[in-house]
Amino acid sequence: MSKSVELDEIDHRILDILLQRGDIANNALADEVGLTPGPCLRRVQRLRESGVILSTTVRLDNRLLGFEISAFVEITLEQHTTEIADQFTRAIADKPQVLSCYMTTGDCDFLLRILVRDLEEYRNLIWNELHKIEGVKTIRSAVILDSLKEELHRNR
Repeated sequence: MSKSVELDEIDHRILDILLQRGDIANNALADEVGLTPGPCLRRVQRLRESGVILSTTVRLDNRLLGFEISAFVEITLEQHTTEIADQFTRAIADKPQVLSCYMTTGDCDFLLRILVRDLEEYRNLIWNELHKIEGVKTIRSAVILDSLKEELHRNR
């Protein structure tokens, strides 16, 4: 079990701002949280070194890039063995359409979030790629119609 990191109110404010605007300059971040640039930078470095901040990313508008279909795909395996699960995760690791893969409890074994350009690519991914992975028993999917609330992380 991992040990949690102690954060104060300023650390939480820094994280809130970085989640919304990961590219904010240190001077602007320092102004917003009420610190001078040096201590602010040291706090951000401490948050990185402790593993609280894993990376800084850019959020894209996928529709403007030509990706029209986003979906959640539930995968159920034929058997629950480490070998079959590992084989499945290796098979999807190189699929650029798979944005996220989670091992889950409940009705399915894996939950994928996929992003494709159109129905043809969606159909190809489901029928010609995922269904052909050895050990896959069932696939169910739900196309995302609209994103009403999407957070990368809730800070409290």
